[in-house]
Formats: sequence, C-alpha cells, structure tokens
Amino acid sequence: MNKSTSPSFEGICAEILSEVSQKYHSIRYVIEKYRLGKHRKIVMALCLGTLRNYKLLEYALAHCGHNLGRRRDVKYWLALVGAYEAVFRRSRLNKEDIITATRLPRETVSCLSRFDPERDIDLKGLQLLSIKYSIPLWVIEVLSKIKVPGGLKALLGSFQAPTPIWIRFNKSVLSREEAINELARAGVTTVPDPILDDVLEVKQVKPGALSRIDPKMFYVQDRAAALVAHVVERLSGNMERVLDLFSAPGNKIAHILWRNTVEYTVSIEISKRRLRDEKHLHKLQDVRLIEYVQSDATKPPLRTSYFDVVIVDPDCTSIGRLGHSPETRLFLEDAGPQIVSKLVRLQQKALRKALKAVKPGGVVVYTTCTLTIEENENVVSSVAREFSYGIERVEPLIGVKGLIEGTQRLYPHVSKCTGGFVSAIRALKR
Repeated sequence: MNKSTSPSFEGICAEILSEVSQKYHSIRYVIEKYRLGKHRKIVMALCLGTLRNYKLLEYALAHCGHNLGRRRDVKYWLALVGAYEAVFRRSRLNKEDIITATRLPRETVSCLSRFDPERDIDLKGLQLLSIKYSIPLWVIEVLSKIKVPGGLKALLGSFQAPTPIWIRFNKSVLSREEAINELARAGVTTVPDPILDDVLEVKQVKPGALSRIDPKMFYVQDRAAALVAHVVERLSGNMERVLDLFSAPGNKIAHILWRNTVEYTVSIEISKRRLRDEKHLHKLQDVRLIEYVQSDATKPPLRTSYFDVVIVDPDCTSIGRLGHSPETRLFLEDAGPQIVSKLVRLQQKALRKALKAVKPGGVVVYTTCTLTIEENENVVSSVAREFSYGIERVEPLIGVKGLIEGTQRLYPHVSKCTGGFVSAIRALKR
C-alpha cells in the first residue's frame, strides 16, 4: 500500500468503523472484506484501540472543543482515530502526521496530546467508569450489581485488552505433545491448558502461521467456548443423539464430535448464511453425521423427549466479549437496557424447547457469553422450576461458582478468556 496514492491507515480505519456502526457488522468481518494483506495487523490494532476507547475519545475531543457530528459518519470516526493516536500513541507519532492523516485542527491535536484521562475527566462514580473504560453506562450499572472476583475495576480493565488466543486440537488423532510439536513446526508456540486436556494457549505466533494450520487437526477457539464439550462429557454418559440450538458457527458441536462417537446430531440455525458457513467449517474439520436445519430455535421442528444432550447457546447481550469484540459496546449503547428483557424472553423460549426435546435423564447445557444475572441464573432457575427439573452440580472447571448452586461464571481477568456463563439442567427420569 503506497500512502501517497492510497488512503491512509487512519482513513481506512475510519471507513471500517463507520460501516461497523451503521450495519452492526463484526469489525473482523468488515476488515477481512478490505483485503489488507500485510497491513491488516496495523489497521486491526488501530481500529480495535479506537473502539475500546470510543467514549473516552469522545470526551477528550469535547474537552478540546471539537464538534464531532454524527457517529455513523466517516468524518466522526476519522476524528476518533486521530484522538486515539494523539492520546494513546503520542510518544510514537508526530503531531503533523496525525493532522495530515485525520485533518483535525492543529489546536485540537495539541490539546489532545496534553489530555490526561486520570486528571481531566470531571466525573465521578459509575459515570466516570463508563467514560474511562468506554462502556455504556447502563452496562456498568448492571455489572456493578454483581460481586465480581477482584472487583468491578479488574473486570472493566480486562475488557480494554485482547483475550489470549486458544487452540483446540483433535484429540482423537493427536496427543497433546504431538499437537504442540506440530504447531511449533508451523510457527505457533503453545503451552497446555492446565484444565482442558485438548486446549492449548498460544504464546507466540509467526505472521500467517495460524492460517496455515491443518483444520482437521486444529481450530482457533476461545477457552470459554471449548468448556462446553467438557461439561457435556462430565454429565452425559450417553451421547447417541445431540442437538445444538443456535448452532452457528458450529464450533461446539464440532468439538463434541472430535472427542466422541455420536450416532446422530442436529444443528438448528435461523440464518441461511450462517448455516452455510457452519457446513463449510464442518467440511474443513472433517466433521460428519450432522443434519442441518434452518429454523427458529424457539420453534424447532423436533420430536419431544428424543435427544440425550441439547446445547442452548442463545443470542445474548455479549457483555463478556467486550474485550474481544469491542464493537459490541456500540450495539449495546444503541440498544439500551431494554434489550435485556427482550433477549430473556427469547432465551426462556429456547430453553423450554430444549427441555421438551431432551430425553428423561438427559442433559441440557445452557451457556452464554454475557454476564447479566437476568440472562443467566434467572433464566436457568425460572425455566428449570417450571419443569420441576434440577440444575446439575457442576464444579467450576476454568471459571468460578455462579450466583446459584451448580452454575459457573467466566470472567476474562480470572479465566483468561471471554466472559460468560455455563450451567446444566437434568431432565427427570419418568
């Protein structure tokens, strides 16, 4: 990319962030569309850094007297990218380069280069935390009601940094030592997960190495997502028939099939595009014995009392992914706190359907990537009570005990993965 004839990195990042805010697309999905090649890492870091600090940067620009305009405009995001460079990269970048790339006024850039988040934010309490950590105030209020290990600030601080990269390997083909050695030859240095026996933490990776690993042997998957297959195995002695509601991208059912012999599996996904992507992933991973059904997970065309295991991973507020996917902050700010009750209704409907689909004595594993009590403990306890079923006692593997017995919570600063929740309900034998 020749900067004299092509848009600057700042300009490209502003275009990407504008599209993300307008269409609610994943930032990684939008970046991939730009085909940035060797410049992808630079642009990704710039965009993620800006998103993780967007409210702080808005505050800094207002502090310096700059009128931002409409959030979805490229001009708005170009100003925020410039503010990010002036506030957080001031020691490495020349002011003139920031002015040229972002067209911010000279006096604004000079003011930003003096801005101190610890000194210049004239707010207190939860409002201060909302600006400092660039998380919508209503989300801060929700999190403040939870007794977080290490305290609320430790959790919020973890959202300002990326989570570690984890890789699971095909345990039916490779031993742990073989997997580590195979990855090392590909340019990926890993260490074993101390708890999950087929998961490795990436410590160092050469450029492009992850794209070259064999998809039949390895899959990049967050530690929190990999936990589900291990919980299923601990609770289910029989896995002849497995159902995965809200299945896309398909990594949880694929993980179970890499570890176990399953007679029959069904993936339910409402999005045609996501179901197509799931089929492609399973083909790459050489995962078979799956029936794909495009359907609403709250109204699936299924037999009752048929499956041994049902996985319910419903749409949620994704608060546990604020570090990995900082664009979630924009979506949550636009949606407001009312999105929680809307999602709870969806989650309850899906969990009810799952409990009707599972055999007597079978297990429903309910998991989310969020941290609200309403979407986690309250959903599980209320629906289990409706069916007079019991919540299974699952000792936390990589997380901490949830707010009701038998559940577990994952916090990024404790578990080194995205935040979330896992629980299981045992259907009564009749």
